Amino acid sequence: MKARIHVTSLGALQRLVARALADQEDIAAFAGTATLRPAPSGLGTIVSQGKPGTLGATGGLTLIKSAAAFTIPSFTTHNSAVRQGKTVQHYAQVNLATSRDASHECYYPGPGDHVRPGMTHQEGNQTYTHYWRISEKVSELIRQGEEEHLADAQRAYELTYKLIADTINAMVGQRFGPARSPSEADKLAEAELAKRLPRQLGTDPRNWVAVLGRLLNQTEERDRKGWHAISYEPPQTIGNRVIYPVVTTETTSIGKIPSRQVVSY
Repeated sequence: MKARIHVTSLGALQRLVARALADQEDIAAFAGTATLRPAPSGLGTIVSQGKPGTLGATGGLTLIKSAAAFTIPSFTTHNSAVRQGKTVQHYAQVNLATSRDASHECYYPGPGDHVRPGMTHQEGNQTYTHYWRISEKVSELIRQGEEEHLADAQRAYELTYKLIADTINAMVGQRFGPARSPSEADKLAEAELAKRLPRQLGTDPRNWVAVLGRLLNQTEERDRKGWHAISYEPPQTIGNRVIYPVVTTETTSIGKIPSRQVVSY
């Protein structure tokens, strides 16, 4: 079989190399997975780490970090000049940008009976301890719900820092000019970046931070609207245990609402 030879430009090769470097090393994105907290103390630990409340409303806990935890890409250029007679033409070329996603703590309770911290009562000589009972099904549902928060955070990153870095790196290998000065050449490159990015992002890094922060906060809608809500049924006394079976609610909608419907500009 004969090898095929493809002829391409130096600029195209530079762009291919830039994308390969970015894909391999610089642009990391991951939704992550939730960590199991086993019975008998798992759910109590989760509740203690979260906001005040008896059951934590959702049963799991995802601690989404702020925009400061993510590596923001930088838009930088280097300049070159070409002399033509008495005229000097200036050009700007874009440097590779790097960005990195952040990892977030995320927990869900395993199946079994989880001690309700501080919840005991005495009847005669008998001490009764109170438990939340998590079934296999409910445990798996809570896990899926917490990983929806992780997916939301990943989408927020992809719509901001990752998209910005990918867009910058797609401009590597091109020359912007000619211009009368290096600063004017830089402005041509920045104007091209502004054309390529969504208007909501613009080219001001301070706005990139603000947009990422706003998009990260949008995941809270899942809890505010009760899409991750759980409750418990009336308790059952079994031996010296008071068991509260954990169940879903009328508003529980885990697995039904994708991140694209939650996180957007």
